Amino acid sequence: MKKTLLAAAIPALMFANSASAVELYNDGVNSVSMGGHLTVELTDKSGETQVGANSPRINFSFNRDLGNGYKLDSRIEMGMSNFVTSGESFSTRLGYIGIGHDDYGRISAGKQWSVYFDVTSATDQPIAWGSDSLFTYANGTDGGKLGLGRADQSVQYRNGFSLGNAGDLNFGLQWQGTTEQYDDRYSASVTYGIAGVKLGYAYSGGDVDYTATGQGILDANVHAFSASYGNYGKGLYLAGSYAMSENLQESQNVGGAALIAEEANGYEALAAYGMQNGLNLYVLYQGIEDDTNSITIQEYTNFGAEYNLTPNTVVYGAYKVDHGSDIRDTDDAFAVGVRIYL
Repeated sequence: MKKTLLAAAIPALMFANSASAVELYNDGVNSVSMGGHLTVELTDKSGETQVGANSPRINFSFNRDLGNGYKLDSRIEMGMSNFVTSGESFSTRLGYIGIGHDDYGRISAGKQWSVYFDVTSATDQPIAWGSDSLFTYANGTDGGKLGLGRADQSVQYRNGFSLGNAGDLNFGLQWQGTTEQYDDRYSASVTYGIAGVKLGYAYSGGDVDYTATGQGILDANVHAFSASYGNYGKGLYLAGSYAMSENLQESQNVGGAALIAEEANGYEALAAYGMQNGLNLYVLYQGIEDDTNSITIQEYTNFGAEYNLTPNTVVYGAYKVDHGSDIRDTDDAFAVGVRIYL
């Protein structure tokens, strides 16, 4: 078996459009690049129309060749929540430093895309209404403290193996220390790819103090599985994801206090076809069920189209059909927008 850093590369770093980086400086040892994207989106829900920003961001990457096969990579990424309104705008999305070696893998520390996202990103692809049913961004956050989305204060180790004609095997490990009501959290992922097919499994767990909801200290854990075929936006792309959680998902509100579902399951399925003229059509289904109380938390289907005017300019439109739920009244909605990658 031959180890390769390419096989161990962070899938989440490749999540953005490949044109979303501009090299500002490179002396053969040190390099600096800038990336991100800006989006303006018009949405309508229940007859209420407004202009929004849809997660604009800007990032700077600093990389250095340390010699003897070691390479340093780092990134700071800021979100601009008030891009189309007044007020304070910038917030930290990512901030980390990593050191990698072709044989020994990569270790990194900071706020970074989680190893859990290596698996759940399979269906988190469309611009409008991406993934929110796999607990990646649990309980209305970016998943930072839970280590599921952009993990706060995390340490990660990643490595991969090229199995030749038998495919590629990658794995990741992640740890977060105790902070606020969250005890130490541990996460792990493994992905296997061959002939355009990719399979993945991830786990994350640790105690959380839910005293505020009257539920005490509970083990909040989740298992996620995904399978995909192809590359999103290039020909046929099919992906399905499933996650089962314990003590993680907000289920309902009673007397103004959020309750945490003892057991909840999330489902996502994505089918897309990217044409050579730059048009990409897709259908994304999402749903969450609270198994403990036998209720549907959310369920909807997103139909959309994305068109690449240029390699770094995309116009898109989507329509979300709400299937009804016992908790969240999402309603039907549509969105149209334009995204410019830097």
